[in-house]
Amino acid sequence: MTEPSDASVRDRAAAATSPASHGALLQLIRARSGATRQQLLAATGMSRTTLFERLDGLFQHGLIYQAGLAPNGGSRSAPGRPSEILRWDDRGRVVLVLDLGQTHARICVTTVRGQVLRMRELAVSIDVDAETYLAQAHEIGRILLTAGTDETLVGVGVGIPGPVNSRTGVLGRSTTMPQWQHYPLLERERQHWNVDVVIDNDARAFAFGEASVAGPHDTLLAVKFATGIGAGLVSAGHLLEGSDGTAGDIGHVRLSVDGPPCTCGRHGCLAAWASGAALLRQLAPVGVHQLDDIVARVAAGDAEVVAAIDQAVERLAGVLAPVVAAVNPDTLVLGGKLGRLPRVVAGLDALIRDDVSERAREHLVVSVGRLGSDGAMVGLSQRVVDLAFAPGAIDAQIAAAPAS
Repeated sequence: MTEPSDASVRDRAAAATSPASHGALLQLIRARSGATRQQLLAATGMSRTTLFERLDGLFQHGLIYQAGLAPNGGSRSAPGRPSEILRWDDRGRVVLVLDLGQTHARICVTTVRGQVLRMRELAVSIDVDAETYLAQAHEIGRILLTAGTDETLVGVGVGIPGPVNSRTGVLGRSTTMPQWQHYPLLERERQHWNVDVVIDNDARAFAFGEASVAGPHDTLLAVKFATGIGAGLVSAGHLLEGSDGTAGDIGHVRLSVDGPPCTCGRHGCLAAWASGAALLRQLAPVGVHQLDDIVARVAAGDAEVVAAIDQAVERLAGVLAPVVAAVNPDTLVLGGKLGRLPRVVAGLDALIRDDVSERAREHLVVSVGRLGSDGAMVGLSQRVVDLAFAPGAIDAQIAAAPAS
């Protein structure tokens, strides 16, 4: 069975892997745009015999390839060997991503570096039974995969608008997808596609995607503000999931005991006051029926819609300010149809700076996500690749099927 996708598990597995293993060597090559044998000898401290044996194994399993000569093509890294550049063989390897939202899904095929190759959107509510929903998503995924030429599927990433423990694939109690409760999503996806599978909350996937284009040592807080409200935190490449997979579930922080009813059964949660769904209910009498209506009317300066957005931003800032003070992020990244509105970005920036200490805000940058609407898809794609090509997974693959 495929190993869980939890980052801490991968870290422990990598630490336990011999530094001279096939998987560890591939990880080193993956981290570089290209390396010669001499550079790998210097970086690993392996003997020449061991290095060449490990490289031969990676070649035979199609995991690396020779990509021409180094710029100093006439020099030699070993007697009789020119300075050949070795690279991770990512050619034709793809990931299928199912980014499942509350009211629509985005299904795409990406390269292992997160570039979207083909994509389809599906307008569908996730508040249906899992089998019915997934049958549609799987059919679109199959069509997208068969449209490619000479491609190999390495894994599937699934983002959902609810809590999930990605170590176990167990979905938490969710008010946005109650009919999925106890559904064995991870197991079913593995059975259906017969590849590695990663399942994560959509806001955390968005955070991981944005972290992939930020500084490698940055602490990044990402907030998805759309139909619902969710957050994710990545520090130095590590995604915080929490003990039960609910890290970032800020939508159900309660702001008042006598506020509007929330889908969780309580009253006064942030989502009940300020989410896109709450705004649509509030603004329905003035002809606002979808998030695109809010976006358009904010741009047009509609006073009633602008006032509602400003009030929602004020409430969201009240929840985010303590988070910013506690984790001291380098960047607060905003995504989702409402989160990307310039008025929302500016409003959150100003309000949070008013509420936190000077030290907490000194280096803080509040901005729209650099990946736009593709952030979650990129994050899911990268998590799948990290799982499929983890050192332990590569070592197990080679041990299980030695090349002839």
